[in-house]
Amino acid sequence: LLLRFRFHIISTQGGEDTPLLAEEVLALAFRGAPEEAQWLEPAEAEALLASEPEANIHPQQAGNFVRKVIDGYEVLLPHLEATAQQRAAQLLESHQRVRQAGKVRGLRHRVEAQLPPDVLGIYVYLPRE
Repeated sequence: LLLRFRFHIISTQGGEDTPLLAEEVLALAFRGAPEEAQWLEPAEAEALLASEPEANIHPQQAGNFVRKVIDGYEVLLPHLEATAQQRAAQLLESHQRVRQAGKVRGLRHRVEAQLPPDVLGIYVYLPRE
């Protein structure tokens, strides 16, 4: 899955909130059917993006595989949203480190993940026969 995560970085100073939008595109991948998804490590998912196809399958068969992922979206959603929350926490940590290094005082931050993440692409990779 190629996903776009959106976050609001909200800075509060003197009781006034200032929002800033941040976006991140990330590839997440799983093995098996959505109902039994075995999530791959991030490096494995990114490696798939660099793989070269050896052949194509019939368009109807390809459509069926993609349809299974679309139909299983609700089962995948908790993992996608958990990933969004994890990335939001990491973004907040990074943002706070930069602000601390800049010695900015009297400023608080929070990051809110905008859920659900956007699915930009569904790619199905099949093993060689």
